[in-house]
Amino acid sequence: VQDGSSLRQWKVCVDVPAPAEDVLQRILREQERWDEDLLECRIVETLEHNMEVYQYVRNSMAPHPPRDHVVL
Repeated sequence: VQDGSSLRQWKVCVDVPAPAEDVLQRILREQERWDEDLLECRIVETLEHNMEVYQYVRNSMAPHPPRDHVVL
């Protein structure tokens, strides 16, 4: 990507032999299977059918403390 930024960026496309719905559910619901730095995660509150408040804690590079994230 040539956008004038000094950081290099790449665009990547991957074919996954699974339906898009399954891939989305793996990303959203099974973070502990693919995120090695995940310490804990939980759904804080379900607001609507497709809207949740999600909290997760990831281990950070030492000596930084773990980071807490809350996502809508």
